Amino acid sequence: MKISDRIQSLRKSKGMSQEEFADAVGVSRQAVSKWESEQATPDIDKVIIMSDLFGVTTDYLLKGIEPVNKEDHKTMADVIDQKILTDNNKRRTKSVLKWVLIGFGALLTVDLISMIIFFLINGLPV
Repeated sequence: MKISDRIQSLRKSKGMSQEEFADAVGVSRQAVSKWESEQATPDIDKVIIMSDLFGVTTDYLLKGIEPVNKEDHKTMADVIDQKILTDNNKRRTKSVLKWVLIGFGALLTVDLISMIIFFLINGLPV
């Protein structure tokens, strides 16, 4: 999409005629017509006015570059924090699992010893 297409699309999405748009930007209707038909390009000061009028960046008007959402953009610090949290969770999970297995092993050991003592006292069942 070219700048001419973006200008026309944004103007139409606002429901503005070329005349209304020209008045808002401070140019003639013919200038707007030339911008939209690729016969001319707007001056930078007019691009700035258009970006304010349409609520878009000048990068979008000039190059078609959409702004990056802050929520979608991860900084290196965010990635490192997430990695550290993940590593801490892994260590914590391993520690909990280790203690659960130790507890289970101790319980089995006590049960085995109790069974041996029971059979020594009562003899093997026939």
